[in-house]
Amino acid sequence: MNFYEMKIYMNDMDNHPIYSSIRSLLEEESVLSHKKSFENGYHLTVFGWLTQDRMNQISTEFTSLLLAYPTEKYDETAFRNSYRKVAEIALKENALTEIHQNKVLVSKRQDLYGFQNKEQLEIYLRINQVFDRWFMPSYWKRDNNILSITKEMTPFCTNLPDVVLSKEHALYSNGFVSHLSHYLGLLHSLSEKNKQMIVERFEQAAEKDRETLKESLEKDNGLTKDLNEIYHEIKDAVQRGVLNFHSPHDDAHIEKKVATSSKRHQHALATPELNKLILKDPVLIANRWILNVLYEKLVLLNIKPLEKFYMNYLLCSMRFQKEEVYA
Repeated sequence: MNFYEMKIYMNDMDNHPIYSSIRSLLEEESVLSHKKSFENGYHLTVFGWLTQDRMNQISTEFTSLLLAYPTEKYDETAFRNSYRKVAEIALKENALTEIHQNKVLVSKRQDLYGFQNKEQLEIYLRINQVFDRWFMPSYWKRDNNILSITKEMTPFCTNLPDVVLSKEHALYSNGFVSHLSHYLGLLHSLSEKNKQMIVERFEQAAEKDRETLKESLEKDNGLTKDLNEIYHEIKDAVQRGVLNFHSPHDDAHIEKKVATSSKRHQHALATPELNKLILKDPVLIANRWILNVLYEKLVLLNIKPLEKFYMNYLLCSMRFQKEEVYA
């Protein structure tokens, strides 16, 4: 078995035959998952463990489908202009050098898919498969609602341990703090005018939606059970030194990210005693790993980036005081 990555470069198109083929493939091959992204052109990626013969068979099938049903081509200059800022923030300098359209490319990844060890890769793949099982019927649909997705995630956030790591520095470990962190990261990136507009827009919508979420606080679902298992798996891996809060990134990557983050983030990661608390906290690490995969799945669910940040705001406002949410 090798770890393969098959990228299907295609423009968005409702009801394309490739979608149903991916669903069937993931149901048949339990070692696979998929995501959608923009690097080097709009594409869907199928990734996981396969034999070379099986990967060749799959790539031939998908190449034939794309030849039979090519998607409408888009303007590459406009595409680069749209994603230049995204590529800079994501530290993906080569993401726009070459653009592919209506093409299938396969690579055998011998770098553990960017992870530091095989166990990290396996955890990442299992998180993907949890969300695939739960959200697969809704992938590629246009009518998905961020409130419904947030309701599905609420019991897991509630069930995680809730601990104050440092009262002096307002440092918390719970299922809501990562949402607060990501929401504050959004505000940090905005002008004062746009920041105020977003705060008012989110708060107006949340006045009603928070009541809906309160009904879901204690209602465990199948997703909660699966994610709790992932949390305990990550907790065990942390205790054995397999991963930490920065994994799978090296110090240089973290320094680049911190340099462009909010003062609150910079302070936490630059203060040795706070950084030490964060580095091996299983709740914060599980939050980070699970949310990073969820964000990839939100793209498949056609959830817009601003709606993702509304989910962050809505969840963190369930746990934190108004002055903390607006910090």
